[in-house]
Amino acid sequence: MSLIVYKTAPGRDAYVIFRTEDDVPLCMGDRAEISDRLCMEIPPAIVDELMDRADRTGTTYNDGTGGWDDTGFMVGENMFPTDVGSRFLPRANLEEFVRAAATQDMERMVALTTEMLESGEAR
Repeated sequence: MSLIVYKTAPGRDAYVIFRTEDDVPLCMGDRAEISDRLCMEIPPAIVDELMDRADRTGTTYNDGTGGWDDTGFMVGENMFPTDVGSRFLPRANLEEFVRAAATQDMERMVALTTEMLESGEAR
């Protein structure tokens, strides 16, 4: 399973693990919680390096994808009803979206995202 971590905002102790195979958030927690979760699949020394990168750049991607300067993320279609499809999640809405997803508040999840164009760009 390929996982990526996004820090929700500079100065906040809040991180989100995304599964890249289907672009869905798995969980949100503080640095210690997310580190513990990652250590189930990744050696601790690498987890420390990844979390340090997320603190600096907002993302664990090497190239900075999803970092502070990115406008947002694609959220996979399996997070939404069949007729909705994949959606674009503005970075500023990340934390609130994950909370809505945890309670399956579909109306709020859709409201926090925007429609995707066929090109993969946000509408």
